[in-house]
Amino acid sequence: MTDVWSQRAQLYVESDAHRSGQDLEQLVAWAAGARTVLDVATGGGHVARRLREGGIQVVTCDAAPGMAPDVVCPAEELPFADSSFDAVTCRTAAHHFSDVRVAIAEMARVAREQVLLVDTAHMGEAGERAESLRDPSHVRN
Repeated sequence: MTDVWSQRAQLYVESDAHRSGQDLEQLVAWAAGARTVLDVATGGGHVARRLREGGIQVVTCDAAPGMAPDVVCPAEELPFADSSFDAVTCRTAAHHFSDVRVAIAEMARVAREQVLLVDTAHMGEAGERAESLRDPSHVRN
């Protein structure tokens, strides 16, 4: 799966859907009081960029080396100590995780104050099949 994401890294950087949006603005607003943030499954780095513009220290992680994160790791295995960050963000990525519950538990473990997660809604089984055909890295919404 990682190779699929790395091969598509530039698409995530250039994607209008990932580069902007009300959900991005909401995450930035929610994280405003944090000093340190871990951005999980950073993709094109849009959340990290916006948070850094606001003066927040951000560490990025992603399972795909091609996304050029600070740390290469899956969301289910975050290599950070407990309570390492004021907040953890994750935007439009959880549907790619092999085990969402484990990933969320890991995010909660490394967050001191808040986990800010935004993802797409479940589209029904037909929608899931269509999305899997469109995106081989898709697991489930």
